[in-house]
Amino acid sequence: MRRKETVYKKLEKQCVFFEIPKDPVSERIEGVEYEVQYLRKQLDDMRELLQQNRAQSTPKSSQLAHSPSHLRGRQPLCHESACGSSVSQFPHTQDRPQEYGDVSATDPGYTDGHQFQRSMPASMPTVSPNELATQSVYASNHIVTRPPKRKRSGFEIRDEPIADFIDKGLITFECALSYFNTFFEGCDRYMPIFDPQYDTFGSIRSRSSILLNAICTIGCMVETRSGGPMSDLLHVELKKWINVIIQNRELNCLESVQAMLIVACYSKERSLILSFATRMALDLGLHEAFDELTQRLALRNEDIAYALPHQMLEEERALMWKSRTWFGLLVLEHIFRVDGGKPPGIRLKGNSRRCRVLLGHPSSTILDLRLFSQVELNILRANVGDTLGGSNSLDGPSIMDYVHDMKIELDLWFDDWLRIIESCDAAAEEKPSLLVALRVQKCWAEMMLNCKALRSMGVENVAAMSTTERTILLTAKASARRHLRLIITDPDFYLAKLKYAMDFVWAKCAFSFLLLLKLSRLLPERDEEHQELLTHGNQLVDELSKAGASGTQSGAGNIYLQILKVSIEKYGRALMETQQSSSDGPTATSPFWELFDAQADLQWFVPEQFVSEWDFPGLNLFYFPTAWQDFFGDFSLAM
Repeated sequence: MRRKETVYKKLEKQCVFFEIPKDPVSERIEGVEYEVQYLRKQLDDMRELLQQNRAQSTPKSSQLAHSPSHLRGRQPLCHESACGSSVSQFPHTQDRPQEYGDVSATDPGYTDGHQFQRSMPASMPTVSPNELATQSVYASNHIVTRPPKRKRSGFEIRDEPIADFIDKGLITFECALSYFNTFFEGCDRYMPIFDPQYDTFGSIRSRSSILLNAICTIGCMVETRSGGPMSDLLHVELKKWINVIIQNRELNCLESVQAMLIVACYSKERSLILSFATRMALDLGLHEAFDELTQRLALRNEDIAYALPHQMLEEERALMWKSRTWFGLLVLEHIFRVDGGKPPGIRLKGNSRRCRVLLGHPSSTILDLRLFSQVELNILRANVGDTLGGSNSLDGPSIMDYVHDMKIELDLWFDDWLRIIESCDAAAEEKPSLLVALRVQKCWAEMMLNCKALRSMGVENVAAMSTTERTILLTAKASARRHLRLIITDPDFYLAKLKYAMDFVWAKCAFSFLLLLKLSRLLPERDEEHQELLTHGNQLVDELSKAGASGTQSGAGNIYLQILKVSIEKYGRALMETQQSSSDGPTATSPFWELFDAQADLQWFVPEQFVSEWDFPGLNLFYFPTAWQDFFGDFSLAM
């Protein structure tokens, strides 16, 4: 109860009144009455506006052609008395104040052909229904015009559900389980992005049909070795649904990215599919998972006694899955970029060794040793490609210094990971294969480093090389020889696993041996070297034949195995002819380039696959005696 005092001057007396407060129910009813009155006024004004629009919508054709409202075309239809006060102040959308909002960006009723403006007076703040009772009823010139009905688009993206091969009746449940187990017997070593405890058959089937289809397709390819009707059928069907995944944004998820990476590993369209997977991964924010996870680990290390709740552990586990998938994508991108000529797509900022911190995470797996070692190695190789690429022009001494520096970096990388793998007790079963793969990768990286350095120097004629350039060539030859000896010494730990490998691994084996064959012709060291190479080559072909073709060229066998067979046969015949011709002469051996068809003899070391599909330098080297070059130069001048 409020007290009120009033003074009357005539009577010179002071009167005191006590005002009784209003009942809350009465105030609420009064507020509702004001709202109803305001809404009725709006309806009357809108009814009047509609009648005026109907009257203006049926003019003569001649009036339409010259009507100012017709010339405005896409301007909102609004009566002057209704919209003039607000629209005239803000004729353009960007000129309206913030409280008016951007209708074109937020309201679902906005279409390109039908724009509307929501006219709200500046005197209308956000108020409760009870506060409306204290405000005056709005004038007729403050009217909310509703948007026109949204037109239905003439196009739509079909959201067709993806069924797995079992539900479609292409394969039985038993066959799918067998293909799935085959994939995880070896294919996951070359694409280590899965968690064995989480990515089980039942879990993947319940989460993603496209991922299960991709795994079963590759597993079937491995089981049938060189392909077959079932493998071809599954490949065709898988590519159909990969198109659906690419074009439908609603199907973007972690499992879809993993399926795309599998397809990129084992298909001819490797770079194109990988680019789609990269775009999808960026949309999902997979590149941010590693930074978020490392920040969490850094905070947790500050307090040893800090115990994470179950929810936070599951969140970190999910971040680990995303980080592992992103790093798998990063490795493939760098391989296809450095060795396949793919345009640069991803560049890591900061130290690549930071990924090692994930090895101590509770959800880390044994295959993370393989994954993170490849991450560091391929980032080093990408730096080599950028420095020794065509855009950079370094002189000979600078290239030589860079080769020495990168050799030290590769040695440090190898020593670190050799120590990490050997000290991991949980990797006892996988340790032999991991160590052999580590040594093979180091040989490959050194061989490519020296070959790219020679290509950057622009020297292809071995006869015209300086002492420094010839030293680099001999170093590349030594790396290729170590590479060959490693893979044939322990075939069970490397060559036998190639039946699960992508065609890139087969291409590396074929190329390294072809390069060694060619360098043995260009830079012969001893008489026994040729026969030793022939023996090792036949052993290599036998081991690869046992592993079988990878099936990437379904029905045609492995093209790289065929290249090796043909090359070794030609090398054996050329060696035999050279030995027979030299036995009749005074010397034990004679240089092969003294023969008339020397360059034709070197040309069959350059298969088409290493020119069109892969960017492996070194096979373009040749030997042309400088004396002959001077002779032909003088002859051309005389002509």
